[in-house]
Amino acid sequence: MDYYDFYRNPQTSGMTSQQVLSIINPAVSHGLREAQHLGYQHALTEAVAIGYLMGRGYDFNTAWKTVESWWRPPGTATPTPY
Repeated sequence: MDYYDFYRNPQTSGMTSQQVLSIINPAVSHGLREAQHLGYQHALTEAVAIGYLMGRGYDFNTAWKTVESWWRPPGTATPTPY
């Protein structure tokens, strides 16, 4: 079972709380790194937005790139993750 199954139907996915926390760990780690550079409000906003997109079925990298694009003018390159 993968996280896509969990997000489609969490009640019947059979995933444990540890599995869920493991799935969102990349978004949490990203938020903690961002907080050191850009402050907590920005970092939490990004982490929650990434988590939301992951809940909609995006993998972490796609969700991260999507959220990063929201802060940048069109055509600006996505930065290298920390």
